[in-house]
Amino acid sequence: MVVGCPKAPSASCLRRVLAVGFACILIAPLARARGPNPQTLHLFKEMGARVVRRFPTGVGVEGYVIQSGMHRAVVYTVGGGQAILFGRLINAQGQNLTGYFIDRYLVRGGVWKRLASSPWIAEGSAHPRRIVYALVDPNCVYCHHFWKWVQPYFKKGLQVRYLMVAVLARSSLGKAARVLQSRDPARAYNQMEEAYAKGGLAPLARSQIDSKTYAKIRNATL
Repeated sequence: MVVGCPKAPSASCLRRVLAVGFACILIAPLARARGPNPQTLHLFKEMGARVVRRFPTGVGVEGYVIQSGMHRAVVYTVGGGQAILFGRLINAQGQNLTGYFIDRYLVRGGVWKRLASSPWIAEGSAHPRRIVYALVDPNCVYCHHFWKWVQPYFKKGLQVRYLMVAVLARSSLGKAARVLQSRDPARAYNQMEEAYAKGGLAPLARSQIDSKTYAKIRNATL
């Protein structure tokens, strides 16, 4: 199954596909691609993206790694580049080919080292058996549900490392900054999630956000 867009999405649409919720943004240095046909290039250009790599899928569609800003994603084209498809590509055996392509073309490029060196907020076990990196927007309901869902697993050796992003609303930047600039960001993050139904923490004004905090949020969001 593949989720398709009826027309070439805008750059903002692509940014949401790549960054919304707590999905990990996977950035990796990849080999230069063979060039796609001009029609495909035009579609990607309309999206504000460029082709990093083209690869065969073996199931009748062309696979691409594309980049917009600092985000990279696996997408597909059909009809000689007449349409672009996002989402899971499932073969006749029920295998998730998109997961395989992401692992092959995105993950195996030192992404975990880059995530480990990012300015994250840790919650959970101090001596983790498992570590999960989560990109979270203060206004993301799925991030909120994720936060509630992982709580019981902290006693079992899980540690979650949250990277604050600002994608979904104008208040996201100010709320994320309030968490990061607090004396205890982990505690502030939990307070924000506990108060999610009431709007979370009050956002900082742009003038109250220092340059280092702004850079952390911007780098995680891009």
